[in-house]
Amino acid sequence: MTSHDVTSRVGARSREQVESALARLEYIGDPPFEPSRFHRGSLDGYLWALGRSTLAPVTDSLATGPEGPCPAQLGAEQQAAQVRQQDQSADQDGRDYARGVHDALAWVSGRSDVQP
Repeated sequence: MTSHDVTSRVGARSREQVESALARLEYIGDPPFEPSRFHRGSLDGYLWALGRSTLAPVTDSLATGPEGPCPAQLGAEQQAAQVRQQDQSADQDGRDYARGVHDALAWVSGRSDVQP
């Protein structure tokens, strides 16, 4: 099975599901829509989960697997994003970005049924 096989998994979701969610968000980011920091965080969460970004969006940690982060890394990054979004000393843009990352990774990991 290759990393691009539609039956391969990204967290609890199929690669195809995550690719579809990413494509939808990329489309929403095209004019005339104006992407938000939440939107950007969700995009970055999906890109990292798919192994298309080397560094995690919140912690800047490296994925351990050749095809992206392992389930434990997805969970750790989701938790870091949750902490950052609740940090009242952080600016609103940073908290919104972290909420986007959190929500994307929660969906990818199967901890939420709500797809950003």
